[in-house]
Amino acid sequence: MFVSAKNKVAALLVLLALILVPAPLLPPLALAGKVQAIFGIGWKSAYLMAAIGLQVVLYGSLGVVASFAVGAAKERRGRWMQLLVVPLVVVGIAIAVRSLKLGHVPMLANAAVPIVACVLGMLIGLGFRQHGWRVTLGSMLVLSSGMLWAYWPGVSSDLGRATEMQLRRIAEAASRLPNGEERFGVLLQTVFAPMPAASTRPSAVEHNRAAILALGIAVGHERLSRYVGLNRNSELVRMAVGVRSGTTLRGRDDWARHYCLSAALAVVENPFVSDAGGLIKEELDALTHGSGFSFGDLAADRAGVRFAEAATQSEKAADAMQVRLGNGYTVDDFFPKISDLPENLTLEQFRQDYGGVGSQRYRETFREIETRLDACAALALP
Repeated sequence: MFVSAKNKVAALLVLLALILVPAPLLPPLALAGKVQAIFGIGWKSAYLMAAIGLQVVLYGSLGVVASFAVGAAKERRGRWMQLLVVPLVVVGIAIAVRSLKLGHVPMLANAAVPIVACVLGMLIGLGFRQHGWRVTLGSMLVLSSGMLWAYWPGVSSDLGRATEMQLRRIAEAASRLPNGEERFGVLLQTVFAPMPAASTRPSAVEHNRAAILALGIAVGHERLSRYVGLNRNSELVRMAVGVRSGTTLRGRDDWARHYCLSAALAVVENPFVSDAGGLIKEELDALTHGSGFSFGDLAADRAGVRFAEAATQSEKAADAMQVRLGNGYTVDDFFPKISDLPENLTLEQFRQDYGGVGSQRYRETFREIETRLDACAALALP
């Protein structure tokens, strides 16, 4: 295939841009400030929105430019090969350059946005070259709508009703709950206990999913209530959220919230999204001078995800979790000791001690967390 001077220039521009772009790519504070002023949101949310927006614009633009680095294919088969192969090549180069600059392979959670933006940019550029802007725009709208529909978090109406029933159980038990470690265990036992006899009883998996969602709303964050069709300001939600104060895990109320929130997100979304959300939150705390990067919080997030997986993987696993909690609760079965893990690391401390997310030392600490979680009997998959 003939490669023109324009193709070579486009390829050179992409390569230079990938080399010159800082890693990690962080937004200027002024940009985050403008986002905060425009949308009226908190500083952390504004910073995260600015960071994602900056990466989408930059890597999406690189993808468009990269589409002009290859000669126009004349046959349909060649055009399809370009659509499939070119994005993979550019993404591979981008990951290689980023890995060399950081000194380690980036975590998938951090590389996901640049990769997706780059691929979409190349698809737009190649589509424009091959079919014109009308077909390209229409195709991208259909693709975007399909992805939004497929991945937008939410639950079925039946699961929503089951979650509402679980919230009522929590609200009714609120006045009888003990404080601290014991309260967390009693809450688990309350929502995982079989429902009273009814005309229609959900499967064990659906029962456990509703239980986890109810805990996510009550102990994690009431914003999750919108995923099950409930008003976060309703009397039921407010009563259920009342149990949050005094609920601790290993003596920490924030770990109880991380655990339940991540478990619920794994139910309404998927485990990767929940893991990535926990990781992004910890990085955001360090970047925006919040509470700092905490491996303890990350362990609580990961434990919640694994708990949700173990409790909902199959009917057999769901029944086993109900039986386990029916026989009693031991914190060691659900959450390991993690008080010795590093916490409250600023961005400077994190970079100095660990080099970044995905570095060898970071991966060693992450593997240590996984090893401790493996020792928790309730988190093991059957």
